[in-house]
Amino acid sequence: MAGGGHGRGKRTRRVPYKSEKGVHHEPPAAEINVTPLVDVCLVLLIIFMVVTPMLGRGKDVHLPKLTDATKHKEGDQVFVSINDDGAWIEQDLYLSKGDFLTALDESLKVASGKAAANGYKGPLLFLKGDKDTDYGQVRIVLEWITSSESMIQDVALVVDLEGE
Repeated sequence: MAGGGHGRGKRTRRVPYKSEKGVHHEPPAAEINVTPLVDVCLVLLIIFMVVTPMLGRGKDVHLPKLTDATKHKEGDQVFVSINDDGAWIEQDLYLSKGDFLTALDESLKVASGKAAANGYKGPLLFLKGDKDTDYGQVRIVLEWITSSESMIQDVALVVDLEGE
């Protein structure tokens, strides 16, 4: 026979999921199947619960403790104030780095002697920056302070606590 047939005539193929009467579909369901939605939400919840603790907010560091200036005796501390006019040591205004560092060294020597007499390792320097002053000005004065040759025990940044 031509075409490679085996002499049986027409072959029919039987598909197991079809019946002989034809394919009968069920009508579409009127309600929404929420099971896949719940499964996806639970998986997302588990992922966020596992990942959230890993999202650090920076490196863990030991933060400085709040220091009250009234705890220290008068004279074992030096106050440096910064505003748009320049840097102030106590009530004296300084505009140049050299003059500022000279006056800072003198104030720190006096405060160092008083701190030693009161049982502290060294003087405490309180840095006060005006809230309306550009942070760059405060940073410059802070760089002047850190470049000083003086023995500074601590530098404390002075802030107002809310509600006080």
